[in-house]
Amino acid sequence: MPPKVVVIGAGVIGASAAYHLARRGARVHCVDRADRPASGTTEIGFATATAYRRFPKSYFELNQAGIAEHAALAGEFAPASWWHRTGTVAWTDDESFAGYLAQLDEWGCPIDRHAAAEAAGALGSSVVFPTTGTVAVLPAEGWIDAVAFTRHLLDEAVSLGATLELNAEVTSVSRDGVGLADGRRIEADAVVNAAGSAADEVGALAGARPFLGPPRRSLIAHLLVDGDPLDYILRAPEVSIRPDGPGRVVLRSDRVDRGLPPRSGAPDPEYVKDLLDRAAKVVPLLGTATVRTAEVVDARCARDELPSVGPLSAVPGYYEAVASAGVTLGPLFGRALAGRIVDGVPDDLVDVFTPDRFGTGETS
Repeated sequence: MPPKVVVIGAGVIGASAAYHLARRGARVHCVDRADRPASGTTEIGFATATAYRRFPKSYFELNQAGIAEHAALAGEFAPASWWHRTGTVAWTDDESFAGYLAQLDEWGCPIDRHAAAEAAGALGSSVVFPTTGTVAVLPAEGWIDAVAFTRHLLDEAVSLGATLELNAEVTSVSRDGVGLADGRRIEADAVVNAAGSAADEVGALAGARPFLGPPRRSLIAHLLVDGDPLDYILRAPEVSIRPDGPGRVVLRSDRVDRGLPPRSGAPDPEYVKDLLDRAAKVVPLLGTATVRTAEVVDARCARDELPSVGPLSAVPGYYEAVASAGVTLGPLFGRALAGRIVDGVPDDLVDVFTPDRFGTGETS
């Protein structure tokens, strides 16, 4: 009898797990307390398939494998409207960039290099490139319509026999199933915790130890703009910008994020203006853009800022699948978890990020 698996979370990682498990023949029940799939960070995040600035080497390799997994799925479901292999164009304002590019060469990452003075001719004149140094292109990377991707995988999972249940609050997790707030119980041989920022809450119900770090705040702005000023992901020193379909772009900035106040709620207009000003310095056409949405994402990941994926030894039948780079890694995690849960097959690349590194003892 194929295993019965409850996946908690209908974001990009949970959807990927549900799809791959159902594809392997597991009996899958995916639940989420939200009223729609792909809500939260999946819906408003920056959503790229990238290995840019991912350290250490094992994490870089994991993200490279995640990009390859996206490309494979896009080929399987072609035409895949959610997958946009645009490449990433990047430069920095410090002298460390040459060393970083050399490291990427050593790690086998394909890179195209352009002298800064020649970048506009090669990459388009809508961007204000630096006057000296190197502009690098990572051609394998791309951006994801994460909502469309998540919903597609969930639809495929359901077509393979999985059950998707929304507005379903999990109140208990044990070795043989999951309890819901309405009093029902879903029997299971395994439970996958893909609850994102709520993963510690779900883990506590199972008797697992906490592992998440503090929230990482990021201001994400979605803009409407005349034309299409950008056809690749741009990583400039002060801002990151990506296309989001015709007449749309998405912005974020590490430098803006570092100054965000700890309080929740809508972002202060001054931070939104700061983000827009930084973007317009690099892509001047964005100076006349309209803000469609500007929201602060309070994302959480493991306290060492690396993924937690796989079984927790102390809690039989309990698996974690949590990462800050969930859009990049979701398809890879889904396939690896399905291989382990259904067939007992480990994945050497993924297993480096075992949940056991945060301790295996059950909470009291």
